[in-house]
Amino acid sequence: MSNAFLQSEFTSPQAAWIAHCAVPAVVAGYPLLESVRTCHVQTTPGAAAYGRAPFNRFGHSAERWTDRDRDIVTPANDLLYSNAWIDLRSGPVVITVPPQTGRYFVLELLDTYTNNFHNIGTRNVPQQGGRFALLGPEDAHAAPKGTTEIRCPTSLVWVLGRVLVDGDADVAAARGFQSGFTIDGAESADAPASVSQWKAGGVDPALEFFANLSRALHDFPPPTSQQGAFELLRGAHVKLDASGELGDLRPATLEGLRIAFASAMKIIDGASRPPSKAPWRYSTRLGRYGDDLLLRAATAWKGLGALAGDEAIYATTDYDDQGEMLDGDRLYRLHFEDGGRIPAGAFWSISLYGADRYFAANPIGRHALGNRSPLERNPDGSLTLYVSRQRPPGPEENWLPAPHGAFYLILRVYHPQSAFLSGDYRMPKLERVA
Repeated sequence: MSNAFLQSEFTSPQAAWIAHCAVPAVVAGYPLLESVRTCHVQTTPGAAAYGRAPFNRFGHSAERWTDRDRDIVTPANDLLYSNAWIDLRSGPVVITVPPQTGRYFVLELLDTYTNNFHNIGTRNVPQQGGRFALLGPEDAHAAPKGTTEIRCPTSLVWVLGRVLVDGDADVAAARGFQSGFTIDGAESADAPASVSQWKAGGVDPALEFFANLSRALHDFPPPTSQQGAFELLRGAHVKLDASGELGDLRPATLEGLRIAFASAMKIIDGASRPPSKAPWRYSTRLGRYGDDLLLRAATAWKGLGALAGDEAIYATTDYDDQGEMLDGDRLYRLHFEDGGRIPAGAFWSISLYGADRYFAANPIGRHALGNRSPLERNPDGSLTLYVSRQRPPGPEENWLPAPHGAFYLILRVYHPQSAFLSGDYRMPKLERVA
């Protein structure tokens, strides 16, 4: 939290009042603005990159995401992504899914506040494929004949598709399956105002935040149970106008908003970090947050687009077995006595991210290892993975390269089994070797 909050160094009681009213709005509104920002980036015409497409159209990633890709934080590297931003203001939109082939896939549906309210995937799509009709929260239409109806909490829906890739040789086949995802629905004539008028990169990020928030709240009102976080700001006489115009703000209001923004972002960052130095921390509540606004914000900060826990578990480690922060200039090992039999119904993988929450460049272009990687087991059947900046003494197949300085790991367990969810299965600690 900022020094002003910690030491009460406000220039006036009015500034303190504004700041304390504004912090909940930043925490509650941050995931909404991350959705709007990502939508703006991925639907703006003329930008050539993975996942870009007009509204109500898929943008398929032709390659796996690497350190060069910066649309969203903490992407996975063993998947092909399919992004689509669905605008339901004009009526239903139908998603077609091809026949199943045995390949893992999931189309994650997120509302504008980043709640994973539904998934379309290997566990609920008929073997012959299917058609799914998405309808907005106030849509009186009936779902088209021959479709499965899905009611959506917000009129803007992010479809984040994932298709498993078993290495470079499998990319072409994965693309072929991915191309079977299609969308039937008219392209939007115009984007929601909060998307088309998104502003960033100015000299005052705090005021930009509140201006963007004002437009987004008009386009996508929060559920009744969460309106209080924003009503505090209105009660402090800060306009949340659909135009995003904040008006002629008094000095005390400006001070309060700026301190609130800086402090709330530190709160969110702090909440995204493990509360202890225990290894492999995870929550089964990601994706479906209810009214846990801080968990939702922290997840948007460190893992935007997280799947709900019944589809995937994300376990993070920032510390080694001696309780020290991970540093790429050291050598670590992860030893599985059971050979890496993590109880995943689909698959598991461990990805490495730099302090900026993106993949880190490395000489062999490897960003993840998992049970589908060509790993070399030890003679006794156990499995040892190594993590370091320099190549370790073991087999290169088992090396996860790290950057210079700080990094962290995320274990993804897709279709986690009861042994993992109950805590009966314990991941080994990351041991510091040198």
